[in-house]
Amino acid sequence: VEGVTLKGIVTCIRHFGPDKARETALCAAETAGDWVVGFGMGGAEDMGKAGDFAYAFDMAREAGLRLTSHAGEWGGAQSVWDTINDLGVERIGHGVQAIEDPKLVDHLAQTGIVLEVNPGSNVALGVYPNLVQHPIARLRDAGVKVTVSTDDPPFFHTDMTREFEQLERVFGWGADDFRALNSTALDAAFCDAGTKEALAKILKN
Repeated sequence: VEGVTLKGIVTCIRHFGPDKARETALCAAETAGDWVVGFGMGGAEDMGKAGDFAYAFDMAREAGLRLTSHAGEWGGAQSVWDTINDLGVERIGHGVQAIEDPKLVDHLAQTGIVLEVNPGSNVALGVYPNLVQHPIARLRDAGVKVTVSTDDPPFFHTDMTREFEQLERVFGWGADDFRALNSTALDAAFCDAGTKEALAKILKN
């Protein structure tokens, strides 16, 4: 599709266990390159400990892949700490329950670890009862780098336009806020400098 730039993040599934994660990381390492640029983990946060998957993440890191993992959607602030400390990721999928721990919020702000936030998904699944109580604005006001995503558009009946419209309605965010969010997303993207430069020109238009 013209105007769309795609890069791949190979993702292991936490509740499939560490052995499957190693197999997935090996596949990611062997196919790392221009398209496969990252490695991550999704799935049930209550399956084992983050450290159980350290070997897989180390393998991916050694192959030059950038790292992200789900944490802090259901697992509380401690799951975010464990994922940062044990897996060495630079982005956290969801991560919103970090708001429960002021020290963690400060750490995220100071280190620049990015939270990939999915507000509509969090409300739809009952992580928060409504968008008013969602912590994305508080996290951002505290200096945490956040991005906005849709999680699974068909399942949650959403798209980026709807997500932005809801954030505008509830938090009063305007054009400058959304430009800043897009800039954060571009900075955090797992792609090369040339691709970022090209996308930055598009965002300025």
